[in-house]
Amino acid sequence: MTTRSTGRALAWLGHPATVVATAVLLLNDHVFKDLWPGPVTGKLSDVAGLVVAPPLVALLVRCPAPAAIVLTGTLFTLVKVTAAGAEAASWLWSLLVPSRVVADPTDLIALPALGLAWLCQRRAAWRPPVRLPRAVLVVPLAVFAVTATSAAPGPPSAVSVEIRGAAIVVRAYAAQNSASTDGGATWHRWNGATANAPQNGACAPGERSHCYRIVPGRLEVEETVDGGRTWSTSWAVSPGRRHWLERGYREAASESLESGPAASRALAVQAAPDGSAAHVVVVANGPDGVAVRDASGHWRRLGFASDGGLSARAATPLTDPGALVGGEQWTAILVAVAVLLVGLARDGFRDRAPVLFPLMGLLLWVGLLAFAAGPLLGLFGMAVRFAGIPLALAGVVGTLAVWGVHQEHTERMGGRSLLVALLTYAGIFLPFLGWTTGRPDEYGTAVVLAVILGTLPVALVIARMVFRNHAGKGKAPPDGGAFRGSRTAT
Repeated sequence: MTTRSTGRALAWLGHPATVVATAVLLLNDHVFKDLWPGPVTGKLSDVAGLVVAPPLVALLVRCPAPAAIVLTGTLFTLVKVTAAGAEAASWLWSLLVPSRVVADPTDLIALPALGLAWLCQRRAAWRPPVRLPRAVLVVPLAVFAVTATSAAPGPPSAVSVEIRGAAIVVRAYAAQNSASTDGGATWHRWNGATANAPQNGACAPGERSHCYRIVPGRLEVEETVDGGRTWSTSWAVSPGRRHWLERGYREAASESLESGPAASRALAVQAAPDGSAAHVVVVANGPDGVAVRDASGHWRRLGFASDGGLSARAATPLTDPGALVGGEQWTAILVAVAVLLVGLARDGFRDRAPVLFPLMGLLLWVGLLAFAAGPLLGLFGMAVRFAGIPLALAGVVGTLAVWGVHQEHTERMGGRSLLVALLTYAGIFLPFLGWTTGRPDEYGTAVVLAVILGTLPVALVIARMVFRNHAGKGKAPPDGGAFRGSRTAT
């Protein structure tokens, strides 16, 4: 694209209608959707976005205006009518800010907004190119409006459960209400009314002494068969696994669970649909879906399926080796790198390169820290992460260069320091890796083990150094003073 066409793209972005659409997009995503959630504000963002996006595409992709409009319309259509397109858009947008894009063919009603974008482009083509000061204001504002969409909605959540005639009805947040008429075996959409009056306990029909109750703040149901004199656990997810589940749900919600934590909220008890004396229990567990006790007494967890229903396959697994502990792994890496750099300094590399070695080590560590912390910094996190890559690479290359040039001239070659660093990494990360598999079950236990095992290699090295220094104080050099004297004479 030539300088002239770049100026036209900037003029397109600076057209009054485009500027108004940018303001509407910002206000709608960050103010209006919270005040008036619904289809109107949802479609308004699509209309405004289709006006702002084409000039941005023309400027950033460096393509003519017709191609930018066609490309924008094609991508918008793919995202709104295909699940794969929505998933890809969610992944791309989440690189900048946690987002979730949902396929909705009804959003295609906003496509005529591309006609307004074309009219703005035609008018802007007759205007002189936008000067640099104006571009500095227009471009960042438009980029922010398009990328900084409203926060991703939280995961669906089972809020309450009730009996409606022959049906067990689960009321849900951010998902469809579901009902079952076969004792929780299968579920379908429920379009009827709900009472919105969750109950904490209920008794089996015809058995007033056989009752169930939820345990507040936990994924747990207690049972009594003697009218409430004694209670025992009928179903539960351990506190450690609940912590694991809630971490995953919070990560999906990007910041906080709008519908509350994963905990049992309400339950309902229904007579078995086959007419036997058995009964069925259904528990609403917030983001974790529901738990169902069938007529045979077997409990199972049901999660929210992609079609909006409930199924055992959609239940979040209680273990997933290596998942959800990226922060802990980066902590282990940063500590291990620090241990390695300190060890290499003690091995003599700092003395051989008193300026270059500390500088390269600092670049390496700061670069890794920026790359690790990027996802925690919101909108500007990706820029921080990208900035960390060249810093870390420069630090790695510089440190390896110092290591390779000076290893033959130092007291040690650095092998022991590398081994200690690797053991430190393993000692810190392995307990958290075990936590993702349920061993240990409690996160606090994993933290204690990580502190102990992570500091053990360094502690052993320090203890060995202290012991050697203490033992060496009382020893005379070989051949005593005569040896030193003869060497001096020589």
